[in-house]
Amino acid sequence: MAIDFTLAPEHGEIRARVRTFIRETVIPAVEPFEDAEERARNREEYLRTIVGLRRRAKEEGFWLPHLPKEWGGMGLGHVELAIVQAEAAKTRLGPWVLNCAAPDEGNMHTLLHWGTDEQKERYLRPLADGVKTSCFAMTEPEVAGSDPTLIRTHAVKDGDEWVINGHKWFISNARRANFAILIAKTEFDLPEGARGANTAFLVDLPADKGEDFRTEVSMAKHFVAGSLNRIIDRAVQIHGALGYSTDTPLAHMFQHARWARLADGADEIHRMRIAERTIDAYRATGSTRAATGGLPL
Repeated sequence: MAIDFTLAPEHGEIRARVRTFIRETVIPAVEPFEDAEERARNREEYLRTIVGLRRRAKEEGFWLPHLPKEWGGMGLGHVELAIVQAEAAKTRLGPWVLNCAAPDEGNMHTLLHWGTDEQKERYLRPLADGVKTSCFAMTEPEVAGSDPTLIRTHAVKDGDEWVINGHKWFISNARRANFAILIAKTEFDLPEGARGANTAFLVDLPADKGEDFRTEVSMAKHFVAGSLNRIIDRAVQIHGALGYSTDTPLAHMFQHARWARLADGADEIHRMRIAERTIDAYRATGSTRAATGGLPL
């Protein structure tokens, strides 16, 4: 039997209300700040604008479409939530304005269904109120991130505490998150072919040990700025004279990409610092791993 995707009358009403709010309130308010330079020049006004939009979303009843009403949400089911998300996503900040953007949305679901009462008050409540943010730490550099059965990060019970060891990366929203839901392996010595269990841990941030990561910062800044320039340069080359002209955004993009190799520290400074710390690490330990965070290089 075919699935019936026909919308009920109340679904159409929700879609119309959210569509109107996004089109007539959110988009006009954020449109002046779509340009990154404009956002940087008027950062305080930009922040006031988007915070004001969140306040307006609460007032209009569009806040937390995915959470039950007792948590201040709209209490929508899967179909209604899909409708709201489809409308909200018509602008970059739409889901964030309604407080249903990833990774917070998924983490809220996890906490709502599996968290203890204490965890809900400590972690879910601030997310629902929009005063804190979170991240989801699963992907690892040494294994395929799309297969959680390969996770190497492991947790071992030590008395009343868990000791977690591992390496995570590509954690969306990590730089501004107040806590993470971290996935670690907790079953060991299993028969060949058995997958074992992973466990989700709540980790307050920053925790991410007082270690010196200046070398990794210099590496990232140098590599990303160089990659940006090479990618845009290839795009210009592919388009030929058209790419060099102002008929496409490539010339403008290339102008600003070149700035990235100067503005956040010149290439030469980053290379010099990386070399200095690598030499210092080798002199101290006989290995350069301490200067690269033990990355799998």
